Amino acid sequence: MQDFLKEIFTLKTVYIDRGAGRWVIRKRLHPFMRYVLLFLLVTVCGVVFAKSGTEAVVINNEPAKVHAVKLIEPEPVQPPVKINIPYVAAAEPKPVLIPVSKKNAPVTKREIILPSEANPDTDKIIASPKKNPSDKYRIVVSKSDYTLSLLKGDELVKKYPVAVGKNTGDKERVGDHRTPVGKFKIVSIENASSWSHDFKDGKGKIAGAYGPWFLRLDAKGWRGIGIHGTHDPDSRGTNATEGCIRLSNEDISELKEKYAYRNMPVEIREK
Repeated sequence: MQDFLKEIFTLKTVYIDRGAGRWVIRKRLHPFMRYVLLFLLVTVCGVVFAKSGTEAVVINNEPAKVHAVKLIEPEPVQPPVKINIPYVAAAEPKPVLIPVSKKNAPVTKREIILPSEANPDTDKIIASPKKNPSDKYRIVVSKSDYTLSLLKGDELVKKYPVAVGKNTGDKERVGDHRTPVGKFKIVSIENASSWSHDFKDGKGKIAGAYGPWFLRLDAKGWRGIGIHGTHDPDSRGTNATEGCIRLSNEDISELKEKYAYRNMPVEIREK
């Protein structure tokens, strides 16, 4: 114990590195003594500060001890005055009806999926915009006369020469090369300019076999039946097709551009 007391009260020589090879010698107290002195210094400062805070009040040039401090409470804030304003419901605006002409109404395309016997590689078909049905154009095909009649109501507008199925009579099965008889409608107008077809005549695939346009019919379960153009316009007026109705490329283009529309009625007759 005696050695410990001697050690903490003895100044020790320490060497302090100042950099660049410079060392200085200092005398330092033991770390324990430095902590004790620091603690005493902090305690004394705290006592002095507390004493000066309670007795440093001077009244009439004479010191006076303050025993208590009275806090002044702020005046209470008056609550806001509530004003009742009667509620008046706003009148709902009346809808304004704007007449829209059917002829000028915007038409959007819709996507439909149809099987395609005429073009098996293309099953995804974009339906063409529907024209104004108030025109009431309709088509009547006479297989025996090889004609396609365009009518407006009961008035004949134009006749086109056509080719029909190789075999006569109503269609009974797939591949019988007959044109179906009945009342149908155009379900889509398709760009057929890139289509080709093999007629199994030894000539292989024929480019442009369907002309520029293919008007697909909802032929009551028969796939790939439609009205289209041809690579062989001289076949018109004969039984030459596998079941479709064949026009010249000029005629199918005129029919498509001027008259045809989706859901257009098409009637195919035997006579």
